[in-house]
Amino acid sequence: MGGLTQTGKITDVAGITVGHYTDAEHATGCTVVLCQSPAVAGIDVRGAAPGSRDTELLHPLATVERVNGIVLTGGSVFGLASADGATQFLFERGIGNRFGGTSIPICPAAVIFDLALATRAVWPNAQNGYSACEAASDDVPQGSVGAGTGATLGGLRGPRRRIKGGIGTASVELGHGLVLGALIVVNPIGSVVDPDTGRIVAGPRAVARERGFFEDSVRILIEDPPDTHAESWNTVIGVVATNAALNKKEACRLAGAGQDAISLAVRPAHTAVDGDTIFALATGEFERPVHQDRLRAAATRAVVASILSAVEHATGLGGVPSAAEYLANG
Repeated sequence: MGGLTQTGKITDVAGITVGHYTDAEHATGCTVVLCQSPAVAGIDVRGAAPGSRDTELLHPLATVERVNGIVLTGGSVFGLASADGATQFLFERGIGNRFGGTSIPICPAAVIFDLALATRAVWPNAQNGYSACEAASDDVPQGSVGAGTGATLGGLRGPRRRIKGGIGTASVELGHGLVLGALIVVNPIGSVVDPDTGRIVAGPRAVARERGFFEDSVRILIEDPPDTHAESWNTVIGVVATNAALNKKEACRLAGAGQDAISLAVRPAHTAVDGDTIFALATGEFERPVHQDRLRAAATRAVVASILSAVEHATGLGGVPSAAEYLANG
């Protein structure tokens, strides 16, 4: 580990809180990441089918430097309504950029597609986003909660052979008070792999006569591709946060390191039907100079750990078992 200590959650970064709204009945939900003080933000989008709100504000050439929070949500484009509730929550507390005599909260959002698990008619709304903000704390439940409630993975063999996804978090302490954390919603069409061992920890379930292992999604695409991806809208979205002082360009590069981690742990990643989006937040509380590549390496580690944790903590829902449940019954 080279002296680095991997701890538990994105809220190990002081000033960051997380709240979930979970609707297990309808297999959807949303998650908010709130900043006690405005944080410099960046973004990296590599999926070809993203769903988002206010993400252009995070481009290095855009005027806005800091945000007040991030919303991760299920419900596809409809779930973006949950960001209205987060914005209202922040506005009522006078949080936001002062403009035109009022406070304008900045709270970008990204979505996953989870409408096919339990229902196609229910998704997170503004009230749910507000509730997630009310629930925000240092505690971060993982697995099939919040935006990870309806998440699944391994859809290349069709919906009946998927495995349950979820939301996971991890952090890395780099010494002298410098911390980096991640919070990731795992809902890819591909398999999840432990990059340290190469083991597929979750993916399309094998056919009945060969139960007890997962198929390799990369091999499927190369050797036996499905006729269509039309029913396989998927994505990995999340937030990387640090207490380092970064500018907007550096924050975007930090988000890019999170995308590199997705490529390590999700195979294949960044496909035509994925909306892979990573936000980066820098609170600036750690005022010493920071080695940028070291910070990005920590981001890679934290995002990989978060992806694996999401799979580990997931529970079955809507007829889709978790990896642990599937293997235990194999």
